Amino acid sequence: MGNHCKDINTVCSCNKLFNEKTLHPLVSIINLSGKCEEKEIRLNTYSVLIHEHPLFNSGGRKPYDFNAATVFFILLDKTISIASEKDYPQSGKLLIFDTDLLCGTNFGKQIKNYTFFKYKPESESLHVSTAELKTIYNCLDNINYELQWGIDKFSATIISNKIELLLNYCCRFYERQFITRHDAFDETYDTLRNEIDDYMLNGKIHKMGMPCTCCFSRKLNLSSAYINDLIKHESGKDFPDYLQTRRIEIAKHMIIANNKSDAYIALALGFGGVQNFTKLFWQITGMTTEEYRR
Repeated sequence: MGNHCKDINTVCSCNKLFNEKTLHPLVSIINLSGKCEEKEIRLNTYSVLIHEHPLFNSGGRKPYDFNAATVFFILLDKTISIASEKDYPQSGKLLIFDTDLLCGTNFGKQIKNYTFFKYKPESESLHVSTAELKTIYNCLDNINYELQWGIDKFSATIISNKIELLLNYCCRFYERQFITRHDAFDETYDTLRNEIDDYMLNGKIHKMGMPCTCCFSRKLNLSSAYINDLIKHESGKDFPDYLQTRRIEIAKHMIIANNKSDAYIALALGFGGVQNFTKLFWQITGMTTEEYRR
């Protein structure tokens, strides 16, 4: 990042920066091909940044990723880069919307579920195909159509619904990206599983309790939100449920391979007592530890 970053606190201020007309004080779609003197800005709004260029290689794009555009999802008060590459003009769009737009809407209650806003923009961005980019731009056109309509009592709900549709399409495209990155994700998933197993087997779980995703995010250079979504994609479980399943798998190995007692396993794996261990073992495996031993 550069030494100077301009703080932008309102939609109107961002429009002025790009010489865009303000159609609504709480939401705007900005064409990035317009002249802007700033290289980096910090927005006090939600942002969806679409960098469109066939040679643009940011956000952790790999050779097997689509390259029509890279889409970044930015939370409030986060810095975004809007500078064009040295030899190529900037191309793309920026959707910004204020939290006040969402007040009283169903979308306002649901936006926390779009976890990609917590992803690392430098390595976990969405890389879309030409067809996917067309879908995204169609959504932006629909939002813009509503902005041109003017402001009335229905505006916030209708615009929020159209932004929600855009984000739902992005959920679909991220799901596709998890599939097209399957081999790379298999390697990351295996590394994460090994890190979790080491945490449990080396006594950390006994001393420090069950880990959270942040315990592994720095070592894997992934955001906590991305780790949780990766686990859910690969295993179908949220991170806490996945941890419990792995803990029982390790316990099963201790029973069969090492012939450890329930008391030893309960202590070593931080169950807080034999009863807690045997109850969870039965819930996950459908049998008692004695039945498993036999």
